[in-house]
Amino acid sequence: MKFPINTVVSLTITLALTFIVLAGNAQVKLSGAYVLSKIDYLNGEELPDDNLLKYTYVKYTFNQNEISISGTYYENGRPFFFIINGDHLTVRSSTGAVLNTMKVLESTDNRLVLVSGSANGSLEDPWAIKYILYKEEYIQNNIPLRPDGIFSINEKDTVFKSSQKVYAKFNGESFQSYIYDLIRGRTKEVKSGELLSSFIIDKDGQPDSLKIIQGINRKFDEEYVRLFNAARYMWQPAKLNGQPVRVLMTLTLKYSSSAQTIPSYFNGQKANIAYKNQDYKTALIYYDLALEVKGDEIEHLYRRGICKQKLGNLAGACADWSRIKQLGKDEADELLSKYCK
Repeated sequence: MKFPINTVVSLTITLALTFIVLAGNAQVKLSGAYVLSKIDYLNGEELPDDNLLKYTYVKYTFNQNEISISGTYYENGRPFFFIINGDHLTVRSSTGAVLNTMKVLESTDNRLVLVSGSANGSLEDPWAIKYILYKEEYIQNNIPLRPDGIFSINEKDTVFKSSQKVYAKFNGESFQSYIYDLIRGRTKEVKSGELLSSFIIDKDGQPDSLKIIQGINRKFDEEYVRLFNAARYMWQPAKLNGQPVRVLMTLTLKYSSSAQTIPSYFNGQKANIAYKNQDYKTALIYYDLALEVKGDEIEHLYRRGICKQKLGNLAGACADWSRIKQLGKDEADELLSKYCK
């Protein structure tokens, strides 16, 4: 998805973050959220389309000495520790192991530029990857509200659909992981099944109107409702133009049997290795096998589409990327706009 921020900014990652640089060698302070809106090489060259980073959505949330990393706008993601040393930002695991080091190339009130190391680890290499970030609020203000971004309108109120433009925030890693963690062990183990639910977060952050569209079994569904109600004070309301609004949210809980998961996993691994080696013919065969078992794997659909494109089957590529859109994800929006008009 692309939208104008002065010129054209390519939106692929959400990050909340307030960046303050003090004079001289003073410490950089981080808090809040920024969106990675463009990614390219330090030398200014564009990443190739088959580099999954190019259109990946990621959010970094900074809170004191923690950085949370997420691949979706409505989650905070798993937290890690970080430290600032001069113009270097180092991300560490809970055991202190260094996971990544980035260089702060630029920071202003609304814009932040970071550099991640190249294949040889250098932050100065022309092939190091450069991330251009903007404040989440700044990004949201520049995303147009689409007609399909509204769920319902009545005389008293409007309910919006959850989107990158407007969404309610859960006070934790994610509402989905919160439910997964608590429901585990409280119900009989579910080998396979899918629960799909919808609910509304109102203007004061209270959830209501829970609807289980598709359940797993009576006991599981009842436990889900109990945990949903127990989390009613763990939400922050959605805001549009600075004002709280009502927003429709959805949650899916999926469980797969080993008969589904194991073949898909190993075929996917083989496909990824071939893809990395640019052996698109072999990768396509293994992605087909993986997707026969689990047809909603976003990364597999994305990369299979790239394989088809590289092999001259653009219509097939567009079909895979359109499937990603149908699943409610935006990872392939740029490719759809670029190649599938």
